[in-house]
Amino acid sequence: MNNCLKYYRHLIKTLAFIAKPALFILLILVSFATFAQEQPISKTARCNYIQKEDTLINFKFSFYNLNQDFQLNSGDNTILLMPNFTLKTRFFVNYRFITAAIAFAPKFIPGNRDSDLRGQTNSFTFNLNFFMKHWSQEFQYNKTKGFYLSNTADYESPDWEEGKDPFIQFPDLKFTVFRGATSYLTNSNFSLKAIRNHTEIQKKSAGSFMPSFIYSYYTINNSKSGRESYQNSNNFEGLLAVWYMHTFVFHKNWYISGGLSPAAGYSITKLYTFSNEERVTEYYHEPIFRINEQINFGINIKRFFTGVQFLASQTTERQGGSKTKQMNYYSTFQLFAGYRFKAPKFLKRIL
Repeated sequence: MNNCLKYYRHLIKTLAFIAKPALFILLILVSFATFAQEQPISKTARCNYIQKEDTLINFKFSFYNLNQDFQLNSGDNTILLMPNFTLKTRFFVNYRFITAAIAFAPKFIPGNRDSDLRGQTNSFTFNLNFFMKHWSQEFQYNKTKGFYLSNTADYESPDWEEGKDPFIQFPDLKFTVFRGATSYLTNSNFSLKAIRNHTEIQKKSAGSFMPSFIYSYYTINNSKSGRESYQNSNNFEGLLAVWYMHTFVFHKNWYISGGLSPAAGYSITKLYTFSNEERVTEYYHEPIFRINEQINFGINIKRFFTGVQFLASQTTERQGGSKTKQMNYYSTFQLFAGYRFKAPKFLKRIL
């Protein structure tokens, strides 16, 4: 009962921490909405900036690398955990305001088969996104199992040789995350769809602020490791971010787009420590700070689109008020191509 009370106290503190900036952002959005009502943008003016292609169904395929590590710094000790894959593939289906995508790391890619030295990693991702005129809603489920210690040399004997000797491996370490993001686009002349799901084409250069509320629940589980002592954790994060994104259109259908977003929020961690068949439960609530970056470059014409995209983020947080700092780095470089087809009649009747 006491543990439950502690958990709810931490949850209330987190919601209270988020409520103040959330109210501030809400007032900003109301101001933008009021301004938009007083000075409406005509459909003709918006058509000069955006060309809709949402009556066509498009399929997009991409290859992307994923550099993701979990870094723990405690005093002079650093732990760097990484999954073992080089490239992932992702398939998208986009129609009107809906986007669905799945991603996985195929074994036939040479860099994904180095399981003898780095262990085996299984990964699967599913995305479902909804894009309206001003609002966007994103959902993601990701499951990754199997990590290795990328700085094994710091913990092995001096005779250990990278590329010859195996890394320290955690084959049963599993990371599962449910993530969502609710965003509001302040400028209707800027097309988020043109760079996210490609159901629109940006015809003229434009930019926009995009306040976002990002929330995620993730678990880190190592219960099947076979070790006498291990830790599992359940985590909730809530962050407020303010993106600024701008798309520059040149040579008619070519574009380059960039965005930057500082974010701040709070996390609640429920940490289980198992040792000698005993379980100790601890609760932590800590502030989180994150920086997100995005760059897109490509060509977007009536039926065909292709390009490259770079995404990155850096997250810093303390653990339980101690000197232990957790730093997560994420970056991905994606090469994609897609084609728009005439949508079947039954799909037009439904949506």
